[in-house]
Amino acid sequence: MATQESSRPASDSRAMDGALSARIAEAERLASSGDYEMAETVLAEAARNAEKTGPAALDAVDRVRAQIEFRRGHYDQALALFSGILSRAERRHDLPTLAQAESDLASLRRRRRNLSEAIAGYERALVLYRGLADRGGEALVLTHLGLIRLNQGEFSVALELLRKSQELQETGASAELDRTLHYLGLLYAGMREYDTAMTYLQRGLLEARKTAEASREAPLLGSLARISNFRGEYREALEFATQAERLAERLDSPPSRAYSKLEHGRALLGLNRIDEARSVLDAGERIAADIGQKGTRADYLGLLAEIAQRQGRSDDALQLWDTALPTYQQGHDQPQLLSTYRAMIPVLRDSGQLERAVEIGLKSLALQEHLTGLDMNRRLAVLESQHRQQQAARQIELLQRDLKIQSLGLKQEELKRWIAVGGVVSLAMIVGLLGMRYRESQQLGRRLERANQALLSSQSELSQAHAELGRKAEALARAASTDVLTGLANRRAFLERFGQSWDEAVSSGGELSLVLIDIDDFKKVNDTLGHAVGDAALCALAECLQSQLRPDTPLARWGGEEFAVLVPNANADAAAALSERLRAAVARMMRKDVPPLTVSIGVASLAGRRLARAEALFEEADGALYEAKAAGRDRVRVARVQAAAS
Repeated sequence: MATQESSRPASDSRAMDGALSARIAEAERLASSGDYEMAETVLAEAARNAEKTGPAALDAVDRVRAQIEFRRGHYDQALALFSGILSRAERRHDLPTLAQAESDLASLRRRRRNLSEAIAGYERALVLYRGLADRGGEALVLTHLGLIRLNQGEFSVALELLRKSQELQETGASAELDRTLHYLGLLYAGMREYDTAMTYLQRGLLEARKTAEASREAPLLGSLARISNFRGEYREALEFATQAERLAERLDSPPSRAYSKLEHGRALLGLNRIDEARSVLDAGERIAADIGQKGTRADYLGLLAEIAQRQGRSDDALQLWDTALPTYQQGHDQPQLLSTYRAMIPVLRDSGQLERAVEIGLKSLALQEHLTGLDMNRRLAVLESQHRQQQAARQIELLQRDLKIQSLGLKQEELKRWIAVGGVVSLAMIVGLLGMRYRESQQLGRRLERANQALLSSQSELSQAHAELGRKAEALARAASTDVLTGLANRRAFLERFGQSWDEAVSSGGELSLVLIDIDDFKKVNDTLGHAVGDAALCALAECLQSQLRPDTPLARWGGEEFAVLVPNANADAAAALSERLRAAVARMMRKDVPPLTVSIGVASLAGRRLARAEALFEEADGALYEAKAAGRDRVRVARVQAAAS
């Protein structure tokens, strides 16, 4: 994942005069824009003045120099400069500079994939920033930690860290909101929630463009290109990648060039512009190799292998894949490892390497099972995190309402006390001065009547507010459980219903079947006819499926072009018969506003087994769906039941 790096201000105005601070800030601005030559000229002037000012000024100059080396991919030089700043700050107990140096070194270690050291450095910086009450520094470190947890697959932890950072920034903390939004986009992309990912990335791009710093904008454009490629929107990806590449050239940043060229080449390959793609990918692979970005280079080799395969150069393709495999096998990118395995199998088979083809095939099946379970766990963890946040927000709302009720109650008690006091005083005055105070007692009565009416009115308003809150809560609950486009239940609602049915089936030893449905070649619909027709097709399919099911049969849009049906008290044969009826209904569907559609369907059944994990049923159904696709699409496949419980 390409990301931008820290750019918190390098100067401390308390330790430097205004002119020197301004020169260092100018050098930092020039570096951010890619004008390194002018930045170094300004830094040389600032360094001469810094020698007269003190160590804090010299550290600020060195930090900008380190940032320049970092952006150029000269990591050893950047490490030496950042380490020097850290050592000097420790000797003079300069806590703000020490916190910043810890964070800078952690960012460098993260770029070099030393994640455990990076986490330790960020956590030390976090303690220092919190001790200094520096909310901006705290927000920035939380964002960096969120990216690392995301890279480690801890999606729920990453989500909570990034949202905490976002909350700090939205309540006044000075940090980089574009970076936080960027990483949130990458998080949802990791779960293949590409629409949500694009929303966060577009918001991040708008924030980055407010800064007018190319170094903030380029990584976001690169990630937008990557997600567009994953969605099969290659022309859009090419546009984003071209913009990112121009900025990378302007910034003279080899890491940014390597990332943007990768997506540029991937988009050209998707558009079947093979020769252009190969030229771009060859150039990018050399850059990635020169700066030691192993993961990015492995991605280049995989794409170049795909080109070699298309051109009939099977031996070259296998050699390129074999070069990339060790990086993927070390945990750089397991989904890419699975994709590489699947690409290698037919090439190995056709070249007569049957034993290795079988070996890779078995590894592919095991990895598919692992990734399916991992994907399910990630989605469930993120849903749980979102649910906890919604519960917390609801609790705050209820507490606020209780405070309002208590406030009204106190006002009522206070009014009663005043009424009692007024009555006693009035009685005393009436006893002593009955004639003189008779009119005043009448006036007091009228004031009390008006106060009572006001109290009754307040109680009525409170009752109406309570009723309105209830209506809004019901509407929110409906919205949270409904897919906006199709009107079907969404993934969250389906998982809740699935959990209930699973518990009932397991406790009673009953049957439970799961059906996963995927539209065949749906990307072609979007690419050739546009997203409006694609959305209409999804709605038409939802109506067709609903018409074939009983009203109480749970049907949901699982995500993208995939739908899920839960069939309680039904064995595999019954669920397969239902699935065949659904498949045939879709194949018969004729509508003027959508093209003809077919679906592939995977079925899995509990079959009296005592599975250890509910997710195993989703994994089996997903595996059966994959088999239906591989067998030619427009068909139903039932998962083979394992002999032993999983």
